Amino acid sequence: MSAVFTPSLVEPKDGAAALTRRRPLSRRWNAAMVVVPTLAIAVLGWRHRALTDDGTIFLRTVREILAGNGPNVNAGERVEANTSTLWQWLLVLLAWLTPGDLGFTAVVAGLVLTTAGVAVALDATRRLHTAAGPRPLVPAGVLVPLAVPVFWDFATAGLDTGLGTFWLAGCWWLLVRTYARPRARGQAWHAVWIGAGVLVRPDFALVTAVFLAGMWVLLRPTWRRALGYAAAGAAAPIAYEVFRAGYYGLLVPMPALTKEAGDSDPRRGFRYTWDFAEPVTLYVPAVLFGVVLAAWVFASRRDRRRLAVAATPFVAAVVLGAYVVRLGGDYMHGRMLLPVLFLAVLPAFLLPMTLPYAALAASTAVWAVAVLGPWNQAAYHGKGDDRTISMRVRDNDIRLTGSGNPDHTSAWRIAFPQLQAAIDAGLAAGRPVLIRESPDGTPPLLLPLRPGHGSATIAMPGGYLGVVGEMMPVDEYIMEYWGLANTVAAHLEYAPKAAKNWPGHRKPIDDVWILATELDPAVTHVPDGIPDVTDQGLAAARHALSCGDLKELLDSTRAPLTPSRFLRNLIGSYDRTKLRIPRDPFAAERRFCG
Repeated sequence: MSAVFTPSLVEPKDGAAALTRRRPLSRRWNAAMVVVPTLAIAVLGWRHRALTDDGTIFLRTVREILAGNGPNVNAGERVEANTSTLWQWLLVLLAWLTPGDLGFTAVVAGLVLTTAGVAVALDATRRLHTAAGPRPLVPAGVLVPLAVPVFWDFATAGLDTGLGTFWLAGCWWLLVRTYARPRARGQAWHAVWIGAGVLVRPDFALVTAVFLAGMWVLLRPTWRRALGYAAAGAAAPIAYEVFRAGYYGLLVPMPALTKEAGDSDPRRGFRYTWDFAEPVTLYVPAVLFGVVLAAWVFASRRDRRRLAVAATPFVAAVVLGAYVVRLGGDYMHGRMLLPVLFLAVLPAFLLPMTLPYAALAASTAVWAVAVLGPWNQAAYHGKGDDRTISMRVRDNDIRLTGSGNPDHTSAWRIAFPQLQAAIDAGLAAGRPVLIRESPDGTPPLLLPLRPGHGSATIAMPGGYLGVVGEMMPVDEYIMEYWGLANTVAAHLEYAPKAAKNWPGHRKPIDDVWILATELDPAVTHVPDGIPDVTDQGLAAARHALSCGDLKELLDSTRAPLTPSRFLRNLIGSYDRTKLRIPRDPFAAERRFCG
Protein backbone atom coordinates (compact mmCIF):
# COMPACT_ATOMS: atom_id res chain seq x y z
CA MET A 1 0.00 0.00 0.00
CA SER A 2 2.99 2.28 -0.07
CA ALA A 3 2.41 2.79 -3.79
CA VAL A 4 -0.53 5.12 -3.37
CA PHE A 5 1.15 8.04 -5.06
CA THR A 6 3.38 6.12 -7.47
CA PRO A 7 2.49 4.42 -10.79
CA SER A 8 1.24 0.87 -10.40
CA LEU A 9 1.93 -0.06 -14.03
CA VAL A 10 5.16 -1.93 -14.63
CA GLU A 11 6.72 -0.77 -17.86
CA PRO A 12 7.76 -3.66 -20.19
CA LYS A 13 10.86 -3.68 -22.32
CA ASP A 14 9.21 -1.61 -25.01
CA GLY A 15 7.97 0.64 -22.20
CA ALA A 16 7.37 3.87 -24.11
CA ALA A 17 5.16 2.27 -26.74
CA ALA A 18 3.24 0.15 -24.22
CA LEU A 19 2.66 3.12 -21.94
CA THR A 20 1.43 5.18 -24.88
CA ARG A 21 -1.07 2.45 -25.78
CA ARG A 22 -2.29 2.10 -22.19
CA ARG A 23 -2.69 5.80 -21.54
CA PRO A 24 -5.91 6.40 -23.60
CA LEU A 25 -7.46 3.17 -22.28
CA SER A 26 -6.63 4.13 -18.70
CA ARG A 27 -8.08 7.60 -19.17
CA ARG A 28 -11.32 6.30 -20.65
CA TRP A 29 -11.65 3.77 -17.84
CA ASN A 30 -11.03 6.40 -15.17
CA ALA A 31 -13.49 8.76 -16.81
CA ALA A 32 -16.10 6.03 -16.49
CA MET A 33 -15.18 5.59 -12.82
CA VAL A 34 -16.04 9.26 -12.31
CA VAL A 35 -19.22 9.25 -14.37
CA VAL A 36 -20.89 6.05 -13.12
CA PRO A 37 -20.93 6.86 -9.35
CA THR A 38 -22.00 10.41 -10.20
CA LEU A 39 -24.97 9.15 -12.19
CA ALA A 40 -25.79 6.72 -9.38
CA ILE A 41 -26.10 9.48 -6.78
CA ALA A 42 -28.16 11.57 -9.19
CA VAL A 43 -30.63 8.70 -9.69
CA LEU A 44 -30.78 7.77 -6.00
CA GLY A 45 -31.17 11.37 -4.92
CA TRP A 46 -33.97 11.90 -7.43
CA ARG A 47 -35.81 8.80 -6.24
CA HIS A 48 -35.69 10.12 -2.66
CA ARG A 49 -36.34 13.76 -3.53
CA ALA A 50 -38.36 15.72 -1.01
CA LEU A 51 -38.80 19.19 0.45
CA THR A 52 -38.63 19.11 4.24
CA ASP A 53 -40.39 21.51 6.56
CA ASP A 54 -37.00 22.91 7.58
CA GLY A 55 -36.27 23.50 3.91
CA THR A 56 -39.37 25.66 3.61
CA ILE A 57 -38.00 27.96 6.34
CA PHE A 58 -35.47 29.17 3.78
CA LEU A 59 -38.30 29.82 1.36
CA ARG A 60 -40.07 32.19 3.75
CA THR A 61 -36.93 34.32 4.01
CA VAL A 62 -36.50 34.26 0.23
CA ARG A 63 -40.07 35.48 -0.22
CA GLU A 64 -39.45 38.32 2.23
CA ILE A 65 -36.30 39.36 0.38
CA LEU A 66 -38.04 39.32 -2.98
CA ALA A 67 -40.89 41.37 -1.48
CA GLY A 68 -38.39 44.03 -0.40
CA ASN A 69 -38.64 43.29 3.34
CA GLY A 70 -35.03 42.19 3.80
CA PRO A 71 -33.52 38.84 4.89
CA ASN A 72 -36.07 38.23 7.64
CA VAL A 73 -38.92 35.89 8.48
CA ASN A 74 -41.26 38.78 9.26
CA ALA A 75 -41.44 42.23 7.76
CA GLY A 76 -40.31 44.83 10.27
CA GLU A 77 -38.37 42.42 12.50
CA ARG A 78 -34.74 41.59 11.78
CA VAL A 79 -34.25 37.90 12.62
CA GLU A 80 -31.79 35.52 10.96
CA ALA A 81 -33.58 32.18 10.96
CA ASN A 82 -31.26 30.39 8.48
CA THR A 83 -27.77 29.17 9.28
CA SER A 84 -26.54 28.91 5.67
CA THR A 85 -26.04 32.39 4.28
CA LEU A 86 -24.88 31.24 0.85
CA TRP A 87 -27.75 28.79 0.39
CA GLN A 88 -30.26 31.48 1.30
CA TRP A 89 -28.90 33.93 -1.27
CA LEU A 90 -28.47 31.25 -3.91
CA LEU A 91 -32.18 30.50 -3.55
CA VAL A 92 -32.93 34.21 -3.92
CA LEU A 93 -31.01 34.23 -7.21
CA LEU A 94 -32.72 31.07 -8.45
CA ALA A 95 -36.16 32.37 -7.46
CA TRP A 96 -35.47 35.56 -9.39
CA LEU A 97 -34.26 33.68 -12.47
CA THR A 98 -36.64 30.72 -12.60
CA PRO A 99 -40.45 30.64 -12.55
CA GLY A 100 -42.52 27.99 -10.83
CA ASP A 101 -42.62 26.48 -7.37
CA LEU A 102 -39.68 27.71 -5.28
CA GLY A 103 -39.71 24.55 -3.20
CA PHE A 104 -39.15 22.38 -6.26
CA THR A 105 -36.39 24.77 -7.37
CA ALA A 106 -34.67 24.22 -4.02
CA VAL A 107 -35.04 20.45 -4.37
CA VAL A 108 -33.51 20.42 -7.86
CA ALA A 109 -30.73 22.83 -6.88
CA GLY A 110 -29.79 20.62 -3.93
CA LEU A 111 -29.63 17.53 -6.13
CA VAL A 112 -27.55 19.32 -8.78
CA LEU A 113 -25.07 20.53 -6.16
CA THR A 114 -24.83 17.12 -4.50
CA THR A 115 -24.26 15.43 -7.84
CA ALA A 116 -21.70 18.03 -8.88
CA GLY A 117 -19.97 17.67 -5.52
CA VAL A 118 -19.59 13.91 -5.94
CA ALA A 119 -18.28 14.43 -9.49
CA VAL A 120 -15.74 17.07 -8.38
CA ALA A 121 -14.58 14.89 -5.48
CA LEU A 122 -14.13 11.88 -7.77
CA ASP A 123 -12.19 13.96 -10.28
CA ALA A 124 -9.94 15.31 -7.53
CA THR A 125 -9.16 11.83 -6.25
CA ARG A 126 -8.56 10.66 -9.83
CA ARG A 127 -6.05 13.47 -10.30
CA LEU A 128 -4.38 12.59 -7.02
CA HIS A 129 -3.78 8.95 -7.88
CA THR A 130 -2.70 9.63 -11.47
CA ALA A 131 -0.38 12.56 -10.69
CA ALA A 132 2.69 10.32 -11.15
CA GLY A 133 1.40 8.68 -14.31
CA PRO A 134 -1.66 7.01 -15.87
CA ARG A 135 -3.13 4.02 -14.09
CA PRO A 136 -6.60 2.44 -13.93
CA LEU A 137 -8.58 3.16 -10.78
CA VAL A 138 -11.47 1.39 -9.08
CA PRO A 139 -14.29 2.89 -6.97
CA ALA A 140 -13.84 2.27 -3.27
CA GLY A 141 -14.52 5.09 -0.81
CA VAL A 142 -17.26 6.59 -2.97
CA LEU A 143 -19.29 3.43 -2.35
CA VAL A 144 -19.67 4.44 1.31
CA PRO A 145 -21.89 7.53 0.90
CA LEU A 146 -23.64 5.80 -2.01
CA ALA A 147 -24.61 2.98 0.35
CA VAL A 148 -26.08 5.28 3.03
CA PRO A 149 -29.73 6.11 2.20
CA VAL A 150 -29.64 9.18 4.45
CA PHE A 151 -27.14 10.65 1.97
CA TRP A 152 -29.76 10.24 -0.77
CA ASP A 153 -32.43 11.82 1.44
CA PHE A 154 -30.42 15.00 2.05
CA ALA A 155 -29.23 15.26 -1.53
CA THR A 156 -32.41 17.34 -1.85
CA ALA A 157 -34.53 18.24 1.22
CA GLY A 158 -34.48 21.95 0.35
CA LEU A 159 -31.61 22.39 2.81
CA ASP A 160 -27.99 23.44 2.43
CA THR A 161 -26.58 19.89 2.48
CA GLY A 162 -26.04 19.77 -1.29
CA LEU A 163 -24.22 23.09 -1.19
CA GLY A 164 -22.09 21.77 1.68
CA THR A 165 -21.18 18.66 -0.31
CA PHE A 166 -20.18 20.81 -3.28
CA TRP A 167 -18.09 23.14 -1.11
CA LEU A 168 -16.28 20.26 0.58
CA ALA A 169 -15.55 18.68 -2.80
CA GLY A 170 -14.21 22.01 -4.05
CA CYS A 171 -11.85 22.27 -1.07
CA TRP A 172 -10.58 18.75 -1.80
CA TRP A 173 -10.12 19.51 -5.52
CA LEU A 174 -8.13 22.66 -4.74
CA LEU A 175 -5.96 20.80 -2.24
CA VAL A 176 -5.09 18.16 -4.83
CA ARG A 177 -4.42 20.84 -7.45
CA THR A 178 -2.06 22.57 -5.05
CA TYR A 179 -0.26 19.27 -4.41
CA ALA A 180 0.15 18.59 -8.12
CA ARG A 181 0.93 22.19 -9.14
CA PRO A 182 2.26 24.09 -6.13
CA ARG A 183 3.49 26.98 -8.27
CA ALA A 184 0.22 27.44 -10.16
CA ARG A 185 -1.43 30.83 -9.98
CA GLY A 186 -4.66 31.51 -8.16
CA GLN A 187 -3.75 30.41 -4.62
CA ALA A 188 -5.45 33.49 -3.20
CA TRP A 189 -8.71 32.41 -4.87
CA HIS A 190 -8.23 29.00 -3.28
CA ALA A 191 -8.19 30.76 0.08
CA VAL A 192 -11.36 32.65 -0.84
CA TRP A 193 -13.17 29.38 -1.61
CA ILE A 194 -11.96 27.60 1.52
CA GLY A 195 -12.66 30.64 3.68
CA ALA A 196 -16.30 30.68 2.56
CA GLY A 197 -17.05 27.57 4.63
CA VAL A 198 -18.55 29.53 7.53
CA LEU A 199 -21.03 31.08 5.08
CA VAL A 200 -22.07 27.60 3.93
CA ARG A 201 -22.52 26.35 7.49
CA PRO A 202 -21.12 27.93 10.67
CA ASP A 203 -19.58 24.64 11.86
CA PHE A 204 -17.63 24.41 8.59
CA ALA A 205 -15.30 27.02 10.07
CA LEU A 206 -13.54 23.99 11.60
CA VAL A 207 -13.11 22.42 8.17
CA THR A 208 -11.83 25.72 6.81
CA ALA A 209 -9.11 25.87 9.47
CA VAL A 210 -7.93 22.33 8.72
CA PHE A 211 -7.83 22.80 4.94
CA LEU A 212 -6.00 26.12 5.28
CA ALA A 213 -3.43 24.33 7.45
CA GLY A 214 -3.10 21.63 4.79
CA MET A 215 -2.58 24.29 2.12
CA TRP A 216 0.09 25.92 4.28
CA VAL A 217 1.99 22.64 4.57
CA LEU A 218 1.88 22.16 0.79
CA LEU A 219 2.91 25.70 -0.10
CA ARG A 220 5.06 26.80 2.86
CA PRO A 221 4.53 30.44 1.85
CA THR A 222 6.39 33.39 3.28
CA TRP A 223 4.72 35.11 6.21
CA ARG A 224 3.74 38.02 4.03
CA ARG A 225 2.10 35.76 1.46
CA ALA A 226 0.47 33.66 4.19
CA LEU A 227 -1.09 36.77 5.69
CA GLY A 228 -2.32 37.73 2.22
CA TYR A 229 -3.97 34.34 1.79
CA ALA A 230 -5.53 34.59 5.25
CA ALA A 231 -6.89 38.05 4.45
CA ALA A 232 -8.33 36.81 1.15
CA GLY A 233 -10.05 33.89 2.89
CA ALA A 234 -11.38 35.92 5.80
CA ALA A 235 -12.60 38.99 3.89
CA ALA A 236 -16.09 37.76 2.98
CA PRO A 237 -16.84 36.06 6.35
CA ILE A 238 -15.68 39.12 8.31
CA ALA A 239 -17.68 41.47 6.10
CA TYR A 240 -20.81 39.38 6.61
CA GLU A 241 -20.18 39.13 10.34
CA VAL A 242 -20.11 42.92 10.55
CA PHE A 243 -23.37 43.04 8.61
CA ARG A 244 -24.91 40.37 10.85
CA ALA A 245 -23.93 42.14 14.06
CA GLY A 246 -25.19 45.51 12.84
CA TYR A 247 -28.36 44.30 11.11
CA TYR A 248 -29.53 41.52 13.44
CA GLY A 249 -27.71 42.66 16.59
CA LEU A 250 -26.20 39.20 17.20
CA LEU A 251 -22.93 37.43 16.46
CA VAL A 252 -24.56 34.16 15.38
CA PRO A 253 -27.71 33.09 13.52
CA MET A 254 -30.70 32.76 15.81
CA PRO A 255 -30.87 28.92 15.57
CA ALA A 256 -27.40 28.84 17.15
CA LEU A 257 -28.89 30.51 20.24
CA THR A 258 -31.87 28.20 20.25
CA LYS A 259 -29.67 25.12 20.01
CA GLU A 260 -27.08 26.61 22.40
CA ALA A 261 -24.25 25.73 20.01
CA GLY A 262 -21.67 26.24 22.75
CA ASP A 263 -23.22 23.60 25.02
CA SER A 264 -21.75 20.17 25.61
CA ASP A 265 -23.77 16.94 25.57
CA PRO A 266 -21.32 14.24 24.45
CA ARG A 267 -23.40 11.40 25.83
CA ARG A 268 -26.22 12.28 23.50
CA GLY A 269 -23.69 12.96 20.75
CA PHE A 270 -22.31 9.44 20.96
CA ARG A 271 -25.84 8.03 20.89
CA TYR A 272 -26.61 10.20 17.87
CA THR A 273 -23.49 8.86 16.13
CA TRP A 274 -24.37 5.26 16.93
CA ASP A 275 -27.93 5.88 15.76
CA PHE A 276 -26.48 6.93 12.41
CA ALA A 277 -23.85 4.21 12.08
CA GLU A 278 -25.57 1.10 13.42
CA PRO A 279 -28.36 0.60 10.82
CA VAL A 280 -25.80 0.54 7.98
CA THR A 281 -22.94 -1.02 9.99
CA LEU A 282 -20.62 1.89 9.18
CA TYR A 283 -18.01 0.40 11.49
CA VAL A 284 -17.23 -2.14 8.73
CA PRO A 285 -15.93 0.37 6.16
CA ALA A 286 -14.44 2.38 9.04
CA VAL A 287 -12.14 -0.55 9.84
CA LEU A 288 -11.36 -1.24 6.17
CA PHE A 289 -10.45 2.33 5.31
CA GLY A 290 -8.76 2.85 8.65
CA VAL A 291 -6.22 0.22 7.61
CA VAL A 292 -5.68 2.07 4.32
CA LEU A 293 -5.20 5.37 6.10
CA ALA A 294 -2.67 3.83 8.47
CA ALA A 295 -0.76 2.44 5.50
CA TRP A 296 -0.78 5.86 3.80
CA VAL A 297 0.53 7.54 6.94
CA PHE A 298 3.30 4.95 7.25
CA ALA A 299 4.25 5.23 3.58
CA SER A 300 4.23 9.03 3.66
CA ARG A 301 5.86 9.58 7.04
CA ARG A 302 8.95 11.16 5.46
CA ASP A 303 7.12 13.21 2.85
CA ARG A 304 5.26 16.05 4.53
CA ARG A 305 3.42 17.18 1.40
CA ARG A 306 2.19 13.68 0.58
CA LEU A 307 1.05 13.15 4.14
CA ALA A 308 -0.73 16.52 4.20
CA VAL A 309 -2.87 15.57 1.20
CA ALA A 310 -3.91 12.21 2.63
CA ALA A 311 -4.44 13.49 6.16
CA THR A 312 -6.20 16.84 5.63
CA PRO A 313 -9.75 15.61 4.87
CA PHE A 314 -9.48 12.89 7.50
CA VAL A 315 -8.36 15.35 10.18
CA ALA A 316 -11.18 17.69 9.11
CA ALA A 317 -13.62 14.79 9.51
CA VAL A 318 -12.31 14.01 13.00
CA VAL A 319 -12.48 17.64 14.13
CA LEU A 320 -15.97 18.19 12.72
CA GLY A 321 -17.18 14.84 14.08
CA ALA A 322 -15.83 15.67 17.54
CA TYR A 323 -17.75 18.95 17.47
CA VAL A 324 -20.99 17.18 16.50
CA VAL A 325 -20.54 14.66 19.31
CA ARG A 326 -19.74 17.38 21.84
CA LEU A 327 -22.77 19.38 20.77
CA GLY A 328 -25.07 16.38 21.13
CA GLY A 329 -25.91 15.86 17.46
CA ASP A 330 -29.11 16.97 15.82
CA TYR A 331 -32.75 15.97 15.77
CA MET A 332 -32.50 14.94 12.09
CA HIS A 333 -31.12 11.42 11.71
CA GLY A 334 -27.53 11.54 10.44
CA ARG A 335 -27.70 14.99 8.87
CA MET A 336 -24.81 16.59 10.76
CA LEU A 337 -22.60 13.52 10.28
CA LEU A 338 -22.94 13.34 6.49
CA PRO A 339 -20.12 15.88 5.90
CA VAL A 340 -17.97 13.89 8.34
CA LEU A 341 -18.58 10.70 6.36
CA PHE A 342 -17.91 12.45 3.05
CA LEU A 343 -14.63 13.97 4.25
CA ALA A 344 -13.33 10.78 5.84
CA VAL A 345 -13.29 8.75 2.61
CA LEU A 346 -12.35 11.46 0.08
CA PRO A 347 -8.74 10.30 -0.53
CA ALA A 348 -10.03 6.78 -1.15
CA PHE A 349 -13.00 7.64 -3.38
CA LEU A 350 -11.02 5.93 -6.14
CA LEU A 351 -7.97 3.71 -5.63
CA PRO A 352 -5.31 2.24 -7.96
CA MET A 353 -6.19 -1.11 -9.47
CA THR A 354 -3.68 -3.15 -7.50
CA LEU A 355 -4.44 -6.41 -5.75
CA PRO A 356 -4.73 -4.98 -2.21
CA TYR A 357 -6.86 -2.06 -3.33
CA ALA A 358 -9.03 -4.22 -5.57
CA ALA A 359 -9.69 -6.47 -2.57
CA LEU A 360 -10.64 -3.42 -0.51
CA ALA A 361 -12.98 -2.16 -3.22
CA ALA A 362 -14.58 -5.60 -3.56
CA SER A 363 -15.06 -5.87 0.21
CA THR A 364 -16.67 -2.42 0.26
CA ALA A 365 -18.99 -3.42 -2.58
CA VAL A 366 -20.06 -6.56 -0.72
CA TRP A 367 -20.78 -4.47 2.37
CA ALA A 368 -22.81 -1.98 0.30
CA VAL A 369 -24.96 -4.75 -1.20
CA ALA A 370 -25.53 -6.27 2.23
CA VAL A 371 -26.53 -2.90 3.65
CA LEU A 372 -28.89 -1.89 0.85
CA GLY A 373 -30.69 -5.20 0.41
CA PRO A 374 -34.43 -5.47 1.19
CA TRP A 375 -33.52 -7.56 4.22
CA ASN A 376 -32.08 -4.47 5.94
CA GLN A 377 -35.04 -2.13 6.29
CA ALA A 378 -33.28 -0.35 9.16
CA ALA A 379 -31.12 1.38 6.54
CA TYR A 380 -34.22 3.10 5.16
CA HIS A 381 -36.63 3.45 8.07
CA GLY A 382 -36.56 4.18 11.79
CA LYS A 383 -37.24 1.47 14.34
CA GLY A 384 -40.06 3.41 15.97
CA ASP A 385 -38.24 3.87 19.28
CA ASP A 386 -35.34 5.99 18.00
CA ARG A 387 -37.35 9.19 17.77
CA THR A 388 -35.99 10.17 21.18
CA ILE A 389 -32.52 10.31 19.57
CA SER A 390 -33.19 11.49 16.05
CA MET A 391 -35.96 11.58 13.50
CA ARG A 392 -35.95 9.84 10.13
CA VAL A 393 -36.83 12.86 8.04
CA ARG A 394 -38.04 10.95 4.99
CA ASP A 395 -40.39 8.79 7.07
CA ASN A 396 -41.73 11.92 8.74
CA ASP A 397 -42.22 13.78 5.45
CA ILE A 398 -44.14 10.89 3.90
CA ARG A 399 -46.27 10.45 7.04
CA LEU A 400 -47.22 14.12 7.25
CA THR A 401 -47.83 14.80 3.56
CA GLY A 402 -49.03 11.40 2.35
CA SER A 403 -46.71 11.72 -0.65
CA GLY A 404 -43.75 9.49 -1.50
CA ASN A 405 -41.97 12.53 -2.93
CA PRO A 406 -43.25 15.76 -1.34
CA ASP A 407 -41.08 17.94 -3.57
CA HIS A 408 -43.40 20.99 -3.93
CA THR A 409 -44.60 23.47 -1.34
CA SER A 410 -48.18 22.53 -2.20
CA ALA A 411 -47.61 19.08 -0.69
CA TRP A 412 -46.99 20.72 2.68
CA ARG A 413 -49.76 23.31 2.47
CA ILE A 414 -52.46 20.69 1.90
CA ALA A 415 -51.06 18.47 4.67
CA PHE A 416 -52.25 20.83 7.43
CA PRO A 417 -55.88 21.75 6.76
CA GLN A 418 -56.52 22.68 10.41
CA LEU A 419 -53.60 25.10 10.36
CA GLN A 420 -54.75 26.61 7.08
CA ALA A 421 -58.26 27.01 8.49
CA ALA A 422 -56.88 28.85 11.55
CA ILE A 423 -54.93 31.24 9.34
CA ASP A 424 -57.90 31.81 7.05
CA ALA A 425 -60.11 32.56 10.06
CA GLY A 426 -57.65 35.13 11.34
CA LEU A 427 -57.20 36.83 7.98
CA ALA A 428 -60.97 37.03 7.54
CA ALA A 429 -61.67 38.35 11.04
CA GLY A 430 -61.97 41.94 9.86
CA ARG A 431 -59.80 43.26 12.69
CA PRO A 432 -56.16 42.76 13.78
CA VAL A 433 -56.03 39.47 15.68
CA LEU A 434 -53.57 37.18 17.39
CA ILE A 435 -54.39 33.66 16.22
CA ARG A 436 -53.72 31.20 19.01
CA GLU A 437 -53.74 27.86 17.19
CA SER A 438 -55.19 25.04 19.24
CA PRO A 439 -53.23 21.78 19.28
CA ASP A 440 -56.27 19.69 20.25
CA GLY A 441 -58.46 20.37 17.21
CA THR A 442 -60.74 22.99 18.77
CA PRO A 443 -61.26 26.29 16.91
CA PRO A 444 -58.37 28.76 17.25
CA LEU A 445 -58.56 31.69 19.63
CA LEU A 446 -58.72 35.08 17.90
CA LEU A 447 -57.29 37.62 20.36
CA PRO A 448 -56.76 41.37 20.04
CA LEU A 449 -53.39 42.01 18.40
CA ARG A 450 -50.91 44.69 19.38
CA PRO A 451 -50.60 47.53 16.84
CA GLY A 452 -48.03 47.46 14.08
CA HIS A 453 -48.23 43.84 12.94
CA GLY A 454 -50.64 43.93 10.00
CA SER A 455 -53.99 42.23 10.20
CA ALA A 456 -53.06 38.86 11.71
CA THR A 457 -50.37 37.17 13.76
CA ILE A 458 -50.28 33.43 14.31
CA ALA A 459 -48.76 31.73 17.35
CA MET A 460 -47.90 28.13 16.57
CA PRO A 461 -47.90 25.38 19.20
CA GLY A 462 -47.30 22.91 16.36
CA GLY A 463 -44.07 24.61 15.47
CA TYR A 464 -44.03 24.17 11.68
CA LEU A 465 -42.41 27.49 10.86
CA GLY A 466 -41.73 26.72 7.20
CA VAL A 467 -45.24 25.49 6.47
CA VAL A 468 -46.82 28.48 8.21
CA GLY A 469 -44.43 30.72 6.28
CA GLU A 470 -45.86 29.37 3.04
CA MET A 471 -49.45 29.84 4.21
CA MET A 472 -49.09 33.33 5.67
CA PRO A 473 -48.72 36.37 3.38
CA VAL A 474 -45.33 38.05 3.65
CA ASP A 475 -46.81 41.14 5.33
CA GLU A 476 -48.34 39.09 8.17
CA TYR A 477 -46.45 38.15 11.31
CA ILE A 478 -45.49 34.66 12.51
CA MET A 479 -44.98 34.17 16.26
CA GLU A 480 -42.57 31.25 15.96
CA TYR A 481 -42.74 28.67 18.74
CA TRP A 482 -39.31 27.02 19.09
CA GLY A 483 -37.06 30.07 18.94
CA LEU A 484 -35.65 29.56 15.46
CA ALA A 485 -37.10 32.93 14.43
CA ASN A 486 -38.34 34.37 17.72
CA THR A 487 -36.13 36.81 19.59
CA VAL A 488 -37.64 36.22 23.04
CA ALA A 489 -37.85 32.44 22.69
CA ALA A 490 -34.27 32.10 21.42
CA HIS A 491 -32.94 33.97 24.47
CA LEU A 492 -35.06 32.06 27.02
CA GLU A 493 -33.41 29.65 29.37
CA TYR A 494 -34.06 25.99 28.68
CA ALA A 495 -37.53 24.70 29.46
CA PRO A 496 -38.01 22.23 32.34
CA LYS A 497 -37.00 18.71 31.27
CA ALA A 498 -35.41 20.24 28.16
CA ALA A 499 -32.80 17.49 28.02
CA LYS A 500 -35.52 15.10 26.85
CA ASN A 501 -36.31 17.24 23.83
CA TRP A 502 -34.50 17.14 20.50
CA PRO A 503 -31.70 19.65 19.91
CA GLY A 504 -33.27 22.83 18.65
CA HIS A 505 -36.53 22.02 20.43
CA ARG A 506 -35.56 22.83 24.00
CA LYS A 507 -36.82 26.42 24.13
CA PRO A 508 -40.54 26.38 23.36
CA ILE A 509 -41.94 29.80 24.19
CA ASP A 510 -44.45 29.91 27.02
CA ASP A 511 -47.93 31.40 26.58
CA VAL A 512 -47.15 34.19 29.01
CA TRP A 513 -44.42 35.50 26.70
CA ILE A 514 -46.59 35.10 23.61
CA LEU A 515 -49.28 37.24 25.22
CA ALA A 516 -46.77 39.75 26.59
CA THR A 517 -45.22 40.38 23.18
CA GLU A 518 -48.25 40.11 20.87
CA LEU A 519 -51.47 40.77 22.79
CA ASP A 520 -52.92 44.27 22.57
CA PRO A 521 -51.48 46.21 25.55
CA ALA A 522 -54.98 47.51 26.29
CA VAL A 523 -55.95 43.95 27.31
CA THR A 524 -54.86 43.56 30.94
CA HIS A 525 -56.67 40.31 31.78
CA VAL A 526 -55.65 36.93 30.41
CA PRO A 527 -58.27 35.85 27.83
CA ASP A 528 -60.33 32.75 28.48
CA GLY A 529 -59.00 29.53 27.01
CA ILE A 530 -55.33 30.06 27.95
CA PRO A 531 -54.47 28.08 31.08
CA ASP A 532 -51.44 28.50 33.36
CA VAL A 533 -51.14 32.26 32.78
CA THR A 534 -52.22 34.72 35.44
CA ASP A 535 -52.92 38.42 35.14
CA GLN A 536 -50.01 39.09 37.46
CA GLY A 537 -47.68 36.95 35.37
CA LEU A 538 -48.72 38.74 32.19
CA ALA A 539 -48.11 42.12 33.82
CA ALA A 540 -44.66 41.00 35.05
CA ALA A 541 -43.65 39.74 31.59
CA ARG A 542 -44.79 42.99 29.96
CA HIS A 543 -42.88 45.03 32.52
CA ALA A 544 -39.73 42.94 31.97
CA LEU A 545 -39.94 43.51 28.22
CA SER A 546 -39.94 47.27 28.81
CA CYS A 547 -36.80 47.33 30.93
CA GLY A 548 -33.05 47.55 30.44
CA ASP A 549 -31.27 44.94 28.37
CA LEU A 550 -34.49 43.15 27.45
CA LYS A 551 -35.99 46.29 25.95
CA GLU A 552 -32.71 46.90 24.10
CA LEU A 553 -32.87 43.32 22.79
CA LEU A 554 -36.29 43.91 21.26
CA ASP A 555 -35.26 47.31 19.91
CA SER A 556 -32.26 45.73 18.19
CA THR A 557 -34.64 43.76 15.98
CA ARG A 558 -37.72 46.00 15.78
CA ALA A 559 -36.51 49.61 15.89
CA PRO A 560 -35.99 51.27 12.49
CA LEU A 561 -32.55 50.48 11.08
CA THR A 562 -30.86 53.87 11.11
CA PRO A 563 -27.05 54.31 11.01
CA SER A 564 -27.04 54.90 14.76
CA ARG A 565 -29.16 51.79 15.34
CA PHE A 566 -26.77 49.73 13.19
CA LEU A 567 -23.82 51.00 15.22
CA ARG A 568 -25.56 50.27 18.54
CA ASN A 569 -26.42 46.79 17.32
CA LEU A 570 -22.82 46.23 16.26
CA ILE A 571 -21.30 47.45 19.53
CA GLY A 572 -23.73 45.54 21.73
CA SER A 573 -23.83 42.31 19.70
CA TYR A 574 -21.52 40.37 22.03
CA ASP A 575 -23.45 41.11 25.23
CA ARG A 576 -26.75 40.66 23.41
CA THR A 577 -25.69 37.21 22.16
CA LYS A 578 -24.92 36.13 25.76
CA LEU A 579 -28.20 37.45 27.18
CA ARG A 580 -30.61 34.84 28.55
CA ILE A 581 -34.13 35.41 29.90
CA PRO A 582 -35.55 33.53 32.90
CA ARG A 583 -38.72 31.67 31.96
CA ASP A 584 -40.47 32.81 35.09
CA PRO A 585 -41.80 36.31 34.29
CA PHE A 586 -41.37 37.45 37.89
CA ALA A 587 -37.70 36.41 37.86
CA ALA A 588 -37.26 38.18 34.52
CA GLU A 589 -38.87 41.30 35.95
CA ARG A 590 -36.47 41.29 38.91
CA ARG A 591 -33.43 40.75 36.67
CA PHE A 592 -34.14 43.39 34.05
CA CYS A 593 -36.17 45.94 36.00
CA GLY A 594 -34.51 45.76 39.42
